Amino acid sequence: MPKIYSDKERKEIRNALRREAGKCLALYGVRRTTVDELTKRTDIPKGTFYLFYDSKEALFFDLLRTFADEVEEEYLAMLQEIDENHIVTSLTDIFYTLLMKFYHEGLYRFLDGAELELVLRKLPDDALPDLSGRMQGVIRSLFSYFYIDDKDDISAFEAGYEALLHLLLSADKLPDKEKALRLLIRGLVLQMVE
Repeated sequence: MPKIYSDKERKEIRNALRREAGKCLALYGVRRTTVDELTKRTDIPKGTFYLFYDSKEALFFDLLRTFADEVEEEYLAMLQEIDENHIVTSLTDIFYTLLMKFYHEGLYRFLDGAELELVLRKLPDDALPDLSGRMQGVIRSLFSYFYIDDKDDISAFEAGYEALLHLLLSADKLPDKEKALRLLIRGLVLQMVE
């Protein structure tokens, strides 16, 4: 008979699985991450994993959805508390922190399409449009916060930030990754607040 977990234990296990899935994604990618590795890292029996997720792909998809929810909640709150006297620096810090969260959680690996395809092959057909729309909606809401009226301008800022996300695929090859990414974000921010 499977163990029965309290709501608190279930939440802790889900959080641990998502955290370790992000680490494994960054280190190994989807293909080389195994359920055995995830259960070893979270110190749960393999059977327990399947109480929470049907597959590792379902876990990775949950990781992406959770990321989108956290970004919308956390970063919109950060935008509301911006230091108006240092708006460019504040916005650069916020967008850089978001970019690095995406990087450190390994989610940048989904940008090349091959890793995301591995996840989506075991999910319902409507999962990708739902997820893509969700991620675009989050980025759009971040830029819409600045009351940019021109839809073409919002699209241009979204594309600029998405280009920065794509740079993460080769970020380790940049000589001074942090300074280079901050400089690019600062340029985007300067264009946004002018």
